Amino acid sequence: MNRLMMLLLAAALLTACSPHPDQARPESVALDFFDALYNRNDATRAMQLVDEELGELMAHYRLASQIQRNIIGLAMTDVELSVAEVDIDFFRRNSNRVEVLIQFQGHKGGRVMRDDRLVRLERVGERWIITHLYSDPFKTNG
Repeated sequence: MNRLMMLLLAAALLTACSPHPDQARPESVALDFFDALYNRNDATRAMQLVDEELGELMAHYRLASQIQRNIIGLAMTDVELSVAEVDIDFFRRNSNRVEVLIQFQGHKGGRVMRDDRLVRLERVGERWIITHLYSDPFKTNG
C-alpha cells in the first residue's frame, strides 16, 4: 500500500512540474506576458515569464503600469494583442532562440493607438522565457 501511495505522489509531483501546454509555444508566452501587464495588471505573472536579469529590472518597478511606461515604453489601456510574426520555421523543435512580434491596439489619452513590440525568447528545458525586450526603433527624444 505504501508503494502505491508513493507512486501516486511521485506521479502527481511530476505532473505538476510539467509546463502548461501553452508554455510550449513561444508566441503563447509572449502573448501571456503582455496580457498579464496590459489586461490583467499582474506584474508578478509577467515576471514569471522572463529571465532573471529582466525579472530583477521588472521587480524594481513592481507595478504593471510602471513596467509598461519605463521598460516597454508603451502605456495603454483596453489593449488587444495579436501575434504579427514569429521568426521560426518548420523546424521549431531544433530552435532555442526565437523572436516574436506582438501587435498592440489600445487606448491612450482617449485615442486609439496601434504599436508593435519585438521580444526574444529562449528555450529553457521544456518552456520558453523572454530574454530581451527590444526598444521601439522609431522612438525619438523630442
